[in-house]
Amino acid sequence: MTGMLRRAAARSSLAAIPRRGAMTEGGMIKPIAPNFPKTSEKTMGPHGWCRGSYTFWSLHSPIVGPLYRPPWVVGGIHNPTLDPIKHFNTQHRFHTLTAWEWVKCFFWALMPARPFVLMPLTPFLLILSVGCLEQRREPMEIFMDREKYWENVDDYMYGVYFDHHHFSHQLCHRRAHKWGYAGQDITLEGGHH
Repeated sequence: MTGMLRRAAARSSLAAIPRRGAMTEGGMIKPIAPNFPKTSEKTMGPHGWCRGSYTFWSLHSPIVGPLYRPPWVVGGIHNPTLDPIKHFNTQHRFHTLTAWEWVKCFFWALMPARPFVLMPLTPFLLILSVGCLEQRREPMEIFMDREKYWENVDDYMYGVYFDHHHFSHQLCHRRAHKWGYAGQDITLEGGHH
């Protein structure tokens, strides 16, 4: 019985306490501002790609903004633009945030992960691109019929040393006739060969 009385008294006294956080038009608390997570460029510097304090587009004047000043030097942000009570109050977040704001907040949280994604992905894509290029090329002819080899043995043994371009072209023609696509490949036709 005393618990019920205590709760009833607390409920009536808490109703008189104003709500914490900023209210929207409908009396709901929106946890983020329209420009979240950006803040004043005067305080934190410019936002965006290649808009920092340094640029690599200019060799004679690479410093284009204020030097980076860490918080332990300047003592933190003296004029904060984020109200922690409003920001961490999540009671109306599903009613006040749009789907685009949810996506924006999700991807802004992933921004520090960019190097950890790109570091393994870059060599993987480079190796994959080499593999794709190699698969598009015609395989080399490692073995040759003995009779064909001895018909023109001097060319096969010493041709690469005298004129390696002509030797490579000779082998291209040989493969074209061997695999039956001679006359179909326009790169093997023409006066420049």
